[in-house]
Amino acid sequence: MVKLPDKKSLEGLTKKVGEAVKLPDDPEKKEEKSVVPESEEERIRREERERIEKERLDKENAEKAKEYEKIEAQKQADKERLAEEAKKQKEKDEWAREEERKRTEEEKKRAQIEKEVLAKQKAGAPKKSYTGKIILAFIILLVIIVAAAYVTLITGNDVLDGYGYPLSYTGNYDVLMPDNEKIYFGPVPVQAISSGDAVTLVINNDRRTINVGESATFPVKHVIIRTLGIPVFDGDYEVTATYRGVVTNRDDFVVVLKTSQPIPGWLVSIMKPSGVAITSV
Repeated sequence: MVKLPDKKSLEGLTKKVGEAVKLPDDPEKKEEKSVVPESEEERIRREERERIEKERLDKENAEKAKEYEKIEAQKQADKERLAEEAKKQKEKDEWAREEERKRTEEEKKRAQIEKEVLAKQKAGAPKKSYTGKIILAFIILLVIIVAAAYVTLITGNDVLDGYGYPLSYTGNYDVLMPDNEKIYFGPVPVQAISSGDAVTLVINNDRRTINVGESATFPVKHVIIRTLGIPVFDGDYEVTATYRGVVTNRDDFVVVLKTSQPIPGWLVSIMKPSGVAITSV
């Protein structure tokens, strides 16, 4: 006869089996149990970190934008500078071409005149040749007289800042000037005031004090000299003066005159003020 287990034994067995084969908890429920609410302090720290990071990025972007603007501004400045240099170079080239054209025309005219004079001398008789010489001398004398009269006909005081033309021509002169007397070389005002072994030289209101044996260079200027309304000199010039002392109550200078175009010899003569001696050296 088999004895069946009683009710109490069955309940205990069921409990043990259930514990032995216990199933795992629901993952979603387990995750929900592991989430811990963010505290107020942690939230503040997180927001502060986010704010600092945003400020850093904003600062980097602002610096990049500033650097870009600086580069663009430099590019624009370089572009404008190159354009201005190109403009000045074009003006210089045009001026040089015009000067070359004038020089070529003058040489052609002179060559033509010489050719005609030689032809007349060869074709004419001795008496006729002598008459031609008299006429030529009369023409030269007339030109000198008219040129001398131009001294009173030089108009305007067109002394400007230098145009930047190349100073391709140089003249060296020994100049004796009356002391403490304002004189004019054409439209250019000049005054020398000596004091012991030094002199104060003023050209175009630019003042330099020079000791004996010393030199001074004055700023480049542009001068336009007209006679009878016709420009006879239109160019840049630069003066370098070396003081040599006082000679017979006049201040003695060695002057180096650089110009952008040649100065006619007759113009130097008629522009020389009274009491001034100029000798080429």
